[in-house]
Amino acid sequence: MNPNPLKVLIIGAGAGGLCLAQGLERDGVSVRVFERDPSPIQQRPGYRLSISPTGARALKACLPDLLFDKFTQNTAQPSEAVTFLDHRLKRLLEIDLPQHDRKSLDAERPISRTTLRRILLEGLDEIVHFGKKFVSYETAPSGEVTARFEDGSSAVGDVLVGADGANSRVRAILLPDAKRQDTGLVGVGGKLALSNEARAWIPAPILKGPTPILGPRGCFMFASPVQFGDLARRTPDGEGCTDLEDRDAYVMWGFSTRREKFRFAKEPSSLAGEELKSAVETLMGDWRPELRRLVERTSPSTVKTFSVKTSVPVTPWKTCNVTLLGDALHNMPPYRGVGANAALWDAAQLREALVAADRGDVELLKSLAGFERKMIDHGFEAVRGSLRDMARFHSERWLDRILTKGFLRAVDAIPAFQRVFAPRR
Repeated sequence: MNPNPLKVLIIGAGAGGLCLAQGLERDGVSVRVFERDPSPIQQRPGYRLSISPTGARALKACLPDLLFDKFTQNTAQPSEAVTFLDHRLKRLLEIDLPQHDRKSLDAERPISRTTLRRILLEGLDEIVHFGKKFVSYETAPSGEVTARFEDGSSAVGDVLVGADGANSRVRAILLPDAKRQDTGLVGVGGKLALSNEARAWIPAPILKGPTPILGPRGCFMFASPVQFGDLARRTPDGEGCTDLEDRDAYVMWGFSTRREKFRFAKEPSSLAGEELKSAVETLMGDWRPELRRLVERTSPSTVKTFSVKTSVPVTPWKTCNVTLLGDALHNMPPYRGVGANAALWDAAQLREALVAADRGDVELLKSLAGFERKMIDHGFEAVRGSLRDMARFHSERWLDRILTKGFLRAVDAIPAFQRVFAPRR
């Protein structure tokens, strides 16, 4: 037993930070989490996440068994296939996904961000502190690190973990040269309620799972359903079910292209949902009516916009007792849907490194250095993959578009290629 147990401070109560906190708490490592949101219910808005086998294994490694079971009980219906279409609804490639029970680690699990956060917060009431906006840290010769917050309070620990997202303040201090770049793309997304009437006209491939849609002139659309099947009929019973508001079925869609194509009169973030819808509808004038209808019939209150940004790769830095995980280091475009899973992977790896140091099996800085090298390799490989897909999906060169569609059709025609091309997340 280590005579000097670690005290870990985590900045940020997103999926990665809370997953790490659960793992450390489970293994008896002292941990505290500091989140700038004033309360759990005031989390910044977002759509559903798709937890891949990689993310599920990370959660399994960190969560108590009962909490992991609760996670599996509250995920939506697993996807049946990933289907690539063009804007005329012509099939380019369909990859059938292996069907698994929700409890299987190999299942792809859609889940709302709100539900996942609520589950990850369970049992951490004394550990997670809300309304704490991090501003700076300082290290002492003794090796301790002090985190300071906007309200004048502070916390002292042996390790500080920046899990504070793409605009990480911890990263800005630790690695001031680690930058994010604007890719020049803007995305607009919304949620269409999945009523029986909507099911009758929504293209069948979209109801089967994630559907990337390659449009003309550098425009790209993505659609994916959130459905609960038999779970939609269950009511909260104290055995893992969440509130019925988290069981709403919908199709999530996103449309992205270069900023100048939208011809926004104002900064996109200042536009109302109806204005954002109108901008997308204008660019979809020659798309199939069913795809335009996805946008037209979406409630403006669900429509949001974002600038597509990406982190710039970094090389290993001199390890100290301040480190990072997830988007705080390797924020990426959303075109592979792996950002949350990469953060969960980081959390599981860091839990292992910190537990080993807490038990005295490995010296702290050596353990952190090993984690950081693995995180850099794994995280920025995901960034590169997302950037490659982003470039393919938004190319304005007719030859590039023809080659991309031809490649997808070739894979679709040869089952052996499909097995190689199947998503690994």
